Amino acid sequence: MMKRYSLIAVSVLLTVSSIATAEVYKWQDDLCDMKGSFDNKKYSAKQIKNSHLVLDRLTRLNLESFSSPMSVDALDKLSMKDLDVSTEEYKQVKRDTERLDVVPEAKGYKRNLLKTIDAEYEKDRLVILGYLNPSEALKQSPQMCKNYIEPFMQNEAAVQNRWKQFVEEQILETSEYGADELERYRKIATQRYQEEKVSNSAKYARINLITFGFGNCVNDQIYHADSEKVFNNYNQLNKTIFGKSLKMVCEEP
Repeated sequence: MMKRYSLIAVSVLLTVSSIATAEVYKWQDDLCDMKGSFDNKKYSAKQIKNSHLVLDRLTRLNLESFSSPMSVDALDKLSMKDLDVSTEEYKQVKRDTERLDVVPEAKGYKRNLLKTIDAEYEKDRLVILGYLNPSEALKQSPQMCKNYIEPFMQNEAAVQNRWKQFVEEQILETSEYGADELERYRKIATQRYQEEKVSNSAKYARINLITFGFGNCVNDQIYHADSEKVFNNYNQLNKTIFGKSLKMVCEEP
């Protein structure tokens, strides 16, 4: 009889222990309230929170201290101090990201986030150099982006010619939208070009060629996480962690 009671006691103990490992986690995004139960012997709530943060940041801007000049005033304020500030922010953001403890299934996403941060900094660094040290930017930039910087190694006439060519290239890029759209954009782009040329041709040429030409070109070459893949990975991760317990209530967009 004692043996039977002992077996019952062990059975109850195992059941209680099993229930104790299930913990409810709740979170929100822009439209939905979500919750699910997870095994707290396998994951921690902090790891889950950090894993969600990593996936969210893969499709957002992580470095915010530098913005490419879009006006003469912003261009006039640009200095090598901007590079120092950007570098310090980059180092801090990268350190903070490296310290994030995530669930094992999210470690690959964390590595991708670190690549994203590296890429953002590289783009900002090259744009700053494009303005302040174009010869160095030319050495370090992707091959297909060098044509925006090369005129600055020649003379102002070369810069002005490249600016005009850049405006024409932008107009041609809209041709796929139809004749009416092309003509409308042509008028807007031409008017803006003429106004900027009269206002301050040297500085607006730099803004257009470096911020919009060179900067966008570099941005196209650096690493970016695919937003659709990130969304799918986010859903898959939640299924892995929470299984069928995952519930969500969403507002109409």
